[in-house]
Amino acid sequence: MKKMFPLACAGRGIQPSSMTHPVSEQELPVMEQFRLVAESGLWDFFDRIPEESNLHEYQRAIDTYQIPVLSGSWTYQLGRDEPVIEANLRRAKQVGSKYHNLMVWARHHDGRMVTNAEVIDSYLRTFELADSLGLSITYEVHVDMWSEAFLRIEEVADVVEARGVPFQFCMDYSHCIFKIENEVEQAVSGIRSDPDSVRRLDPFNADSFCDRWLARNMVWWTQVRPVAPNGPRNWWAYESGPFDGMGCERPGRGIQYPFEHPAPGEWHTEAWHAHKLACTMEVVRKVIDHYLRHEASSMRIMTIDNINLSAYGVGWKYDMFADSCAVARAVRALYAERAAVLEAEQQAGSRQHLIDSYRPAAIQG
Repeated sequence: MKKMFPLACAGRGIQPSSMTHPVSEQELPVMEQFRLVAESGLWDFFDRIPEESNLHEYQRAIDTYQIPVLSGSWTYQLGRDEPVIEANLRRAKQVGSKYHNLMVWARHHDGRMVTNAEVIDSYLRTFELADSLGLSITYEVHVDMWSEAFLRIEEVADVVEARGVPFQFCMDYSHCIFKIENEVEQAVSGIRSDPDSVRRLDPFNADSFCDRWLARNMVWWTQVRPVAPNGPRNWWAYESGPFDGMGCERPGRGIQYPFEHPAPGEWHTEAWHAHKLACTMEVVRKVIDHYLRHEASSMRIMTIDNINLSAYGVGWKYDMFADSCAVARAVRALYAERAAVLEAEQQAGSRQHLIDSYRPAAIQG
């Protein structure tokens, strides 16, 4: 059996929240986060980039619990944050990371929308710097970023690859799934009047965006967040609208859904339906199948990304870390199941080949 890719919990999701301690943007001490990750026995590494102020805490936690920090993500605005990109890459190397994910805002620092050419230039410069430090970068599909216009992703990838550089992609498909059956969110992505693109949001379609990105073998990192099509807004937290960055105007976008049934009072919405998680698990299945069936698969790591921001889980009163652990168990179980299916297929093929090899030529004909 092909060894499973390393699996990690996003640092923002390591909160044993409850009715008395709802999910908060105030995070646990670093050592406490690492202790919870270690004691669960579910995770291969820790996903978070330290800041300069707590770098020593991460280094001490890594040594204490023998859990590496292999990856981390950050948001960047072009025209302003180029020095931050370099500083974060160098700090990532200090803590022993191997992967750094960049979420590039849709708006340039001067207020206009960033162009594909600017994203490409940013990617190529960052790739070169990261490579010199022994790091791999990914650019992510994400709301409020250039890549929320999903059709731009392959346009950028085409040019990057034409320059002889691999386009290394972080696929967080929750940012597609929550737009299914949501015309406003489809309009934000520029696809509301494009029926083919609207259909491609659904991972159960064989030509979904998920399938296209996997078929290009550009998915290096998969982030998994339980999410529902047209999921309910987070009524317990408020945020500004897409791109404007001004004020608290509306409930959080519905980009997170409890993986397990919340107890009464733990969630802002009465109705919870297990079937709404089917799209999330279908993406996981497709990622696993591609990884298992393609020896040269680019997939390197997977992270479980329940997080503590307004469009996600802030204010929720369920145990967010326990929910992340439940996702991890489901991913590991699905991996074992899909690996067993592949092994059975291969054994059946081997038996048939053996039968054919002993069959007389006249019968074979």
